[in-house]
Amino acid sequence: MDLPDAQTAVRILCGAFLLPHTISKLSNIERASQFFANVGLRPPRAWVLFTSAMEVTAAFGMISGLYPRLAALIIACVLVCAALAIVKLHGLKWRWQYPGVEYMLFWAVVSLCVGFLP
Repeated sequence: MDLPDAQTAVRILCGAFLLPHTISKLSNIERASQFFANVGLRPPRAWVLFTSAMEVTAAFGMISGLYPRLAALIIACVLVCAALAIVKLHGLKWRWQYPGVEYMLFWAVVSLCVGFLP
């Protein structure tokens, strides 16, 4: 059995980890819409659907290896925007459980690395 190299494995994981998040967001669309409204994105439900579509597109790109650079850029944009939204609502905190931005920024950087490195 041939295992993928580390870069391929991390690329696939960066995409695959988006899917449970997207499913959860869509399963709790009212709660997600409230978050988007609190951040100031209007209409909030449309933003939830738009970001979900971007996440599914990016996940497909990273998992399949089809246009991984574009997928990595989408992931980074979504995650940096999410980090900015967290900062807007809760102030600048680093650790994710406060809530902070460390996890989102780490995931964005790793996605860009595996999407753009040869």
